[in-house]
Amino acid sequence: MTTPIDDRFYIELLKLLLHVAWSDDEIDPREAQALVGAAARWKVPLPELQRLERCLELGEPLPAPNLGLLRQHADEAIATVRTLIESDASVHVSEQEMLAQVREMLGLPPA
Repeated sequence: MTTPIDDRFYIELLKLLLHVAWSDDEIDPREAQALVGAAARWKVPLPELQRLERCLELGEPLPAPNLGLLRQHADEAIATVRTLIESDASVHVSEQEMLAQVREMLGLPPA
């Protein structure tokens, strides 16, 4: 039985998605739009969203996501990562590698 998803899960998922989107050293406008849309749907608190945006704008390291929390809903997390990677219609090798790493970090078998 899985635990119910709470708001913290979506904050951590957004952190993970930002790491994935940035894995090719840029965030495509379609990826950015997908991230902003997801943050709005998930009701990520504005201060948290602003903190993450500042990291990107200033070139500061992004905070690491809480993998323990994400592992509780690993299938949803990996499906969301896959959707983001495919959102810009151009899947880079670095993004494929990141997806494999995320699967491993979440305790999922290789695809």
